[in-house]
Amino acid sequence: MRNICIAIALMITATASAELRKWTTTAGPTLEAEFVELQLGTVYLKTADGSVKKINKSKLIQEDQELATKMASPFYGKKKAAPKTTDAIYDLFGKNLTNAQKKRVPVDALSGKTIGIYFSAHWCPPCRAFTPELVKFHKRLAKEGKSFEIVFVSSDRDKDSMFNYMKEMDMPWLALPFGDSHKKELAEKFHVSGIPKLVIIDPQGNLITEDGRRDVSGHGDDAYAQWK
Repeated sequence: MRNICIAIALMITATASAELRKWTTTAGPTLEAEFVELQLGTVYLKTADGSVKKINKSKLIQEDQELATKMASPFYGKKKAAPKTTDAIYDLFGKNLTNAQKKRVPVDALSGKTIGIYFSAHWCPPCRAFTPELVKFHKRLAKEGKSFEIVFVSSDRDKDSMFNYMKEMDMPWLALPFGDSHKKELAEKFHVSGIPKLVIIDPQGNLITEDGRRDVSGHGDDAYAQWK
């Protein structure tokens, strides 16, 4: 008996603090407590005053029986690992991108998505004319739950200009960090001789079109269906 008590104490100490919840028995009475462990059909619950109560799992209502079984799993409460993108996408962009709030975003955020690579700059009049159209296009697709993201590749003269451009145009997408070495490689790979240019690639990094700008301007939201 003493060994059992020690074991329970160790379980309580080792178990991460859980929220108190109401456990209900089939007979009606309830108990406000946090889950500690499920062993041999017995549910151990810790009340707010630290005392441990034992309840036969079969004496709990079905919902609480199922919850106790789930909480007893070593994987319960652990976040699933975020999906990883492909090596080809890492090769194109590196490991991290940024957003308009200057926060670093893992390139894995592109996993499974059709990607638009947008070469643009604030000082470029045709870019400032097309960007608002592209922002609306992106927001409409996002609202519809489409698996699409844009990576802005800036040709601005400095980092502040790049972020001011993103803020002014309310760009909802990601960007290659200013001055990143991948910019030159992207420009060469996709034959960028002028801006704005919108290149569309699939989730594996395969080229769909180098003329995404024409597709968006000419076909609107239907452009996305053409890229799939």
